[in-house]
Amino acid sequence: MQLQKFGAFSFLAGILIAIFFGIIPSLRNLTWVAVVLMILGILVGLLNIEDKNISLFLLAAISLVAMSTSLNAMPVIGDLLRAIIINLVQFVGPAALVVSIVAIVRVSNSNWIWNLFLIFFIKKQIIYLILKS
Repeated sequence: MQLQKFGAFSFLAGILIAIFFGIIPSLRNLTWVAVVLMILGILVGLLNIEDKNISLFLLAAISLVAMSTSLNAMPVIGDLLRAIIINLVQFVGPAALVVSIVAIVRVSNSNWIWNLFLIFFIKKQIIYLILKS
């Protein structure tokens, strides 16, 4: 139950951060915001999306990414919407990646693939963080 609450709070926090940092022009394009949104997206992908919602979530994520490129047609409100949508894509994109990998693994019904992916992903992120600092 605690993980479900944490996943729900991660989702809410990601949406609020994406909107807040997209509305205020001086806070747009901050690297740490993108990193936080990506981490929250990964958590949402791991904790929130149930088997019955995988297809719907992936369809919504694809639609969001596709729609994010068409905001140039609205010059007046386009900048505001573009900033918010870019933040939402930075949040939903990693979640969609995790959900799609989980879906592939579940379809293949192989636990060893999932374990191998987790080991590789965690090891790669640790090495990246060590090299970055």
